[in-house]
Amino acid sequence: MSRRDPRRRSEIICRCNNVSRETLEDAIAQGGCQTLNEIFDATSAGVGPCGGSCRRKIGPLMEHFLKTGEFPEKIVEDLRGKENP
Repeated sequence: MSRRDPRRRSEIICRCNNVSRETLEDAIAQGGCQTLNEIFDATSAGVGPCGGSCRRKIGPLMEHFLKTGEFPEKIVEDLRGKENP
């Protein structure tokens, strides 16, 4: 596994429950989470009072890892279904 930028790994993805990217990556890579529901149960990310706005980042992060075996350098939010003003 290559060295990772510690700033990126400590990035908070779920602000409601203070869940870092590192926690999410560990839940996926070491914890075996393969669905959003498994990630929610393992980390509490995505189930905060905001209604889960971080799910737009968690989904692409997980999908990229499951397809490639690596986490993306930058998470591209899934904006499908989000209304444009």
